[in-house]
Amino acid sequence: MKTKISTAEVKIMASEEMDDHEVFENTFFYFTKALRVLSSDAAKQCEDMGNYNTPWEIQRNTTSDGLGSLRLSAPYLSWEQAEKIVDLVAALRRLPKEALSVPVPHMKMTGHAGCITAMNHPAWEPLRKEAAQLLVLLEPAIKRNEAYFQEQ
Repeated sequence: MKTKISTAEVKIMASEEMDDHEVFENTFFYFTKALRVLSSDAAKQCEDMGNYNTPWEIQRNTTSDGLGSLRLSAPYLSWEQAEKIVDLVAALRRLPKEALSVPVPHMKMTGHAGCITAMNHPAWEPLRKEAAQLLVLLEPAIKRNEAYFQEQ
C-alpha cells in the first residue's frame, strides 16, 4: 500500500524523488481532506483543526493544495472540476479579514472560543456549501485517488 505523505513532505520530495503523478495524488489527497473540513459546520471545523487558528489553516490548506492539484491535474481532472477548484480558491482568497480573525479583544485563535467565533462569520457559510458541492463533483477523482493509495 502506498503511503500518504504530508503536504510539506510533498513539496520537499517533489523536486527530488516523486514523479508528477505521485505529487498530484498526494496533493489532491490533502486538498480533498481540506475540502471535507471546509464543508463541515463551524464546531466540527474547529475540532478537526485542533482549535488552533482554524480560519487561517482552512484558507491556507484549501488554497495551496487546490492550486497544487491544478498544477498537475491535466490528465486527472475535467475542465469543469478544475474551474470549480479555481472558483473556490478565489472565494477563499476574498474572505474578509473579519472572517479570519477574532473580533473580540483578548480572545485568541488558539482556543475553541476564538476559533468558533471566527468560523461562525457569515462569509464562511457559502464556502461550506461550495465545498460540499465540489466534493460531489470531484467524486470520480476522489475514488481514483483512494484507489491509487490502495494499490500495492
